Amino acid sequence: MAYGTRFPPDYRDFLSVYGSGEIDGMLAVFAPRMDPHVPSRHTSRLPADVLDLPEVDEWNDPLCAELYGPADVMVWRETVEADVLGWIPSSDEPGTWPVAVYVHGGEWTVYDCSMTEFLLQLLAGEFDGNPTGLARLFGKGSAEFTTG
Repeated sequence: MAYGTRFPPDYRDFLSVYGSGEIDGMLAVFAPRMDPHVPSRHTSRLPADVLDLPEVDEWNDPLCAELYGPADVMVWRETVEADVLGWIPSSDEPGTWPVAVYVHGGEWTVYDCSMTEFLLQLLAGEFDGNPTGLARLFGKGSAEFTTG
């Protein structure tokens, strides 16, 4: 456990079937870094230079702003629009971690669902509004996954 924690079971299952890659070339799916000497985009905490930006600490829900900070987020995806998707490791049970989404230039929103539930709801258009800057994926129904 180089990350100091286990990852949610749906994420582990997703990676075992698909690996890392991109959804429709717009949403990158990261895997944990296995070799620290091989440069790659990988599951990680937000880098220090990003955490220093005041706009990265904006939350749409005041309660979430009290409970969490951007340093709490474990990033598992990003989009071509510079949105960030991650978990908030809020308990010892990774399967219960909520998803946090930062829309570039906006704020963090917390969703009480798993990573795969979030993706399915995104593609089905089941959120009240588009939770990301990816208008082409929201409500699309299906998408192509490219490994790499």
